[in-house]
Parts: sequence; structure tokens; C-alpha cells
Amino acid sequence: MAHILSPMHALTRRSLHPFVTVGLLCMLVWQTALATTPAPVIPLPAAIAVPAPAKMDFEVKGKISGFGYSAKAELLWHHDGAHYAARQAIRAPIVGTRWQTSEGRIAATHLAPQKFVDSSRKRRNIDFNPDQGTASATESGAPLVAPAGSQDRLSVFFQLAATVAADPSVRAVGRQIPIWTVATNRQEFWVFEVQEIAPIALPAGELPAIQLQRMPRKPDDQLAEIWLSPETGYLPVRIHFEDDGDVVDLRLIRYTPQDSSGD
Repeated sequence: MAHILSPMHALTRRSLHPFVTVGLLCMLVWQTALATTPAPVIPLPAAIAVPAPAKMDFEVKGKISGFGYSAKAELLWHHDGAHYAARQAIRAPIVGTRWQTSEGRIAATHLAPQKFVDSSRKRRNIDFNPDQGTASATESGAPLVAPAGSQDRLSVFFQLAATVAADPSVRAVGRQIPIWTVATNRQEFWVFEVQEIAPIALPAGELPAIQLQRMPRKPDDQLAEIWLSPETGYLPVRIHFEDDGDVVDLRLIRYTPQDSSGD
């Protein structure tokens, strides 16, 4: 490390708390390793069929730290054929409304996120540069592995819908769809596998649906299941998460088509 740190840096280090020094050195090593780590090859579909703009209302049932709760959720999907904007919001008692947004461009084979925002956890916010195939955490500036075709934790579901809508062959039971998903704490493939094709009973009524499950890579991976329906252009009609004992389940109440202006 002597060829990297100057005497002035060494003097500065002596004035820092040992834990701060170790943290800075770890960050330097981590960033250097990240810069030299080859980006993954992302398998992209031949084309996508982006669902029409819509507003979707959901009932929410969940459990946090063993306590059950009920809430309402809203999913907004807007695009003009070249750019998209997605917003998911959950309104729950006591905690109020929490939301996530994803905005970006629409390419021939994938959505290209440019900005991801989480209202409750700023450390999760991400800035994407799809032209350069890079991304960084908004708050810390830490670089993230995000080659072309990467999705954030909200756009991934719309990329999944657009992939399923465009290609009937991926709707068969057992077919898998890998999507590189970027978060500030990890970047990895989310692999969705088609589990079942069957009608699903919802507050909105019975709808035909394709059930997909995110295949876990590790025992502590979040369980994610999603049901896509041709009645909504393959936008999700049910979303189910389980993570470390907590559960959230969203079921469609109402699907409202929107025009390109979002009205």
C-alpha cells in the first residue's frame, strides 16, 4: 500500500480513529476490486412488449415482527414509448405512506433505469448511467455492478412483465427468466421460474395468471412470488414477499388503464 498512500496520507491516518482508518482502507480495496471485476454477461430477450400505462390498486396483508397488519397499495405504470416511470406506494397505519420510484428509458430489449428512489431508506437510492453501463449509490457514491440490461428492485417486475408479454415460449411451466438486479447492498441475478398457469381469485375477481417464483440462491434469500395476468398486459396482479419472518402480500382490487399522459 506504500505506493498508493503518500506521507501526508500517513500523517492524516495517524490522526484518525483506528476504525475510521480501517473503514477507509476497506473501501479503497473494495472499490479497486469492484473496478477490476468483470461485469456479468446479461441474457436479454430478443424483444420486450411494454405493458400499456395503468394504475393498479391493491389490498395488502402482512406481518412485521409477528404482528399482522392490513394496508392499501398503489402501483402506477406510465410510459410514452421512449421513457417510463413507475411508482409503488403502500399506505399503512402508524407508519404512513412509503413509496419507491423507478424512472428511465425503454430500449428494444430491456428497460434502462436511470434513477431509483426509496422514500424510507435513502441509502438504497441509486443513480444509473445506462449509456456507460454503470451505477452508483446516490448517498455514498459507491460504485455498483450494473451493466446494460440491469434493473432496480422496482423496474425488475416491469422488465419481467414485458419479457413475458413479448414471448409466449417463456410462459411454459419450468421456464426460467434471469434478470440482473441492482441494489446498494448487492447486485445479482434474480431468476424467476414459471410455477403454474391457472386462474387466481382476487378482490378484483378471478383472472387468468402465470405464477412465477424467484429462485433462492442462498437459504436467507428473500422469497418473492409474482402473478402476471394477460388481462393487465402481464402487469402483476399479486405480489408476495417473505423475508426473515416478515410477510407482505398484495392482491389486486382494481385495474385502471391510463393514457400516455398518466391521466
